[in-house]
Amino acid sequence: MPRKPRIQVPGGIYHVTQHGLDDRAIFRADADRERFLTYVADEVARSSWECLAYSLMTTHYHLLIRVEELTLSSGFQRLNGRYAQSFNRVYGRRGHVFESRFRDVLVESDAHRNEASRYIHLNAPRAHACSNPAEYVWSDYAATIGVVGRDPLVDPRIALELFGEDLRAARRAYARFVAEPDPRVRRGQTRVRPRG
Repeated sequence: MPRKPRIQVPGGIYHVTQHGLDDRAIFRADADRERFLTYVADEVARSSWECLAYSLMTTHYHLLIRVEELTLSSGFQRLNGRYAQSFNRVYGRRGHVFESRFRDVLVESDAHRNEASRYIHLNAPRAHACSNPAEYVWSDYAATIGVVGRDPLVDPRIALELFGEDLRAARRAYARFVAEPDPRVRRGQTRVRPRG
C-alpha cells in the first residue's frame, strides 16, 4: 500500500517527531545533541523554517516548526540523513538510525499550537528526565521563558506571540499555561476558583 502524501501548507506549523530504530538511543552523548542542534539550525536557514519549540530525548526528538515554503519533506530528509550519517561515523556503525518516516502533525489552530508546544516542553518531565521543564537543558523551554540566556534556535517573541506582545508578560503567561494541569482552564472554558 502506498504511503499517503504529506500535507504541506506554506506558512503551516508542524509538530514533527522522529524515533530511533527499535526505540534505540539516537543521542548517546551530549555531543550528539549539540551536533543535531547545529544541523537543525543549518536546516532552519536553508529551508526557511522557524523553530518554535524543541526537545531532544534519548530515543527521539520533537520539533515545532513553521515552514514558509514547501520544504517539510526535503528538509527533514536532509536533516535526518545528515545526522544518521554522522551518528554512524562517530559510533563506527552502519545501517538505519531512525525508524521509517518522520511523523508530522499539521497544527490547525492557535489552541492546538499552544498545546503542541506545551506537550513538547513537558516531554522530559513526563519521561522522568527532570522534575521541572526549565531544568532540562535539551529543550528551549528555559530560554523561552527567560530563565537562561537566549536559545539560538528559538526566538521567544515568535514562539510566544500568542501570549501577547510584551515579552516579559508573555513569558509569565506561557509558564503558567505549561504548569496548568486542567485543559479546561488552559482553554479558558472554566473559571479558576480561588482556594480556601
